[in-house]
Amino acid sequence: MKTQHKLLIILMISAIILFTGFLTILNIQQKQTTILVSSGIEQQSGLLKTAANARSEVIARTVYDYTYWDDLINYKNNPNEQFAIDNLITLFSSFDANAVWMFNLEKEVVFESAFIEEQIPLFASLNDSILDFVLQEKLAKFYIETEKGIMEVHGATMHASDDEERLNPAQGYFFIGKLLDSEYLSGIQDLTGGNLSLSETHAENEVKSGNEILVSYPLNNFENTPIAWIKLGSKNDSLEVFKRLSDFSTLFLGGMVIVILLVFFLSFRIFVNKPLSKILSALESRSQADRLQLSKLRSEFRQIGQMIESYFEQQEALELEIDVRKKTEAQKEKLITELDISNRELKDFAYIVSHDLKAPLRAIGSISQWIHTDYHDKLDDDGRMQLDLLLSRVHRMQGLIEGILAYSRVTRVKEEKEIIDLNKLVKEAIEMVAPSEKFTITVDENLPTVNYGPTRILQIFQNLIGNAVKYNDKDAGTIDIHCTENQHNWAISITDNGPGIEEKYFEKIFQIFQTLKSRDEFESTGIGLTIVKKIIEGNGGKISVNSVPGKQTTFTFTILK
Repeated sequence: MKTQHKLLIILMISAIILFTGFLTILNIQQKQTTILVSSGIEQQSGLLKTAANARSEVIARTVYDYTYWDDLINYKNNPNEQFAIDNLITLFSSFDANAVWMFNLEKEVVFESAFIEEQIPLFASLNDSILDFVLQEKLAKFYIETEKGIMEVHGATMHASDDEERLNPAQGYFFIGKLLDSEYLSGIQDLTGGNLSLSETHAENEVKSGNEILVSYPLNNFENTPIAWIKLGSKNDSLEVFKRLSDFSTLFLGGMVIVILLVFFLSFRIFVNKPLSKILSALESRSQADRLQLSKLRSEFRQIGQMIESYFEQQEALELEIDVRKKTEAQKEKLITELDISNRELKDFAYIVSHDLKAPLRAIGSISQWIHTDYHDKLDDDGRMQLDLLLSRVHRMQGLIEGILAYSRVTRVKEEKEIIDLNKLVKEAIEMVAPSEKFTITVDENLPTVNYGPTRILQIFQNLIGNAVKYNDKDAGTIDIHCTENQHNWAISITDNGPGIEEKYFEKIFQIFQTLKSRDEFESTGIGLTIVKKIIEGNGGKISVNSVPGKQTTFTFTILK
């Protein structure tokens, strides 16, 4: 049997033992947790709620009885001091109330008073929203915050004695308030048998340290929003059982892990570690004696020994392959160098050819211009048209040659960088373009200073502004030059309200000799944007275009800081 099979069987047995023990422990813990904790929290929450409701039942019943009492309605309509003394002030002593309010239907106070050990000015008020809430609910219980603490308020609409179901329209409002003082909370605590406290922060029902269960009861305002919580903590002896079971399960699991690890360690030492030690010795010494030990190995380790024997042969083959690769890399470098030389020669050729073509083309242009000046009127219409076409083609060819030379100079001539104030440079570029009066050009104030070749960056702005002027088809042209600062660069955008560019041409316009309109319609070499892109990318920047056909075009390029 192979070693890996042996180890696999051992691991499977260990895993089964561990998994069985884990499931046993987990099952015990889950049952105890579900039964004890959930039951304890549910019972304690119900006890707290019942105790709180029982503590306030007397005042709730009093409010209910008072609000379908004809004498109270008569007092509301015709206030009488003696009635208030006999029937309202007595609420403080009879029911341990701390505040009483009565309002008519116009929400005007008919009676209000407060009592803390003695009668004092009312320290809490009820707003119109509360009255509207009670008018809708008929009977209500809610809590408010006062300068004396949290107050429990019971309120109801007032009705005649024959309208106990409160089906007819209300005739007023009546409220009794009770502060949640220490005496009040002690009464609830006596009913629950736990530790009671009032808190302004909410805590989830949970089991605290040891066997203490903590639950909370919300004190909601009239909008059903908690303004405080009554917290109850009490001991639960059943949780001690859970703790002992948990400790037992932990010890059991620890013992199982130790046994499994011990079995695995001994198995590994016998079936894996000893053979590997022999293999390591053979690799380090490479002696014939250690290699001989490899042939004595059993199971698949014998195959490993045979592989080690063939390792040295493979090493020689690998060294030979590395030598071949080095020669290939050297040949590759040679080809790359030759390619660079060819590219430079091609650029030089384009520059020389373009430069040499200027002289004969200039001669053709001069002769054509001379014929146009002296013989234009003597030619017939067809002759004049052909002559004008010749001059146009000469001018176009001259522009094309100048463009090729300019493109060649971008890569041939390295311009020293300078600190340039873009505010001055942009102004200079606009003056060189000389747009007509129909254009309004807006430039951001406080453009940055950048480190750039002065001629190159002037070419960029002159070309982009010139294109915005040349191709504008609106009666009133606008050009906006804007700068945005990024972490590593400046982003310059030039936006015009010209005819726009369709998205499918966004890449084409940067290719050399490419124009979107006929050269007979707009005189253009198709090199300008190619030069601009080459300058920008040569200085570590990028250029992009975004356009809405018929509305506007924005060219954005970046300059490294």
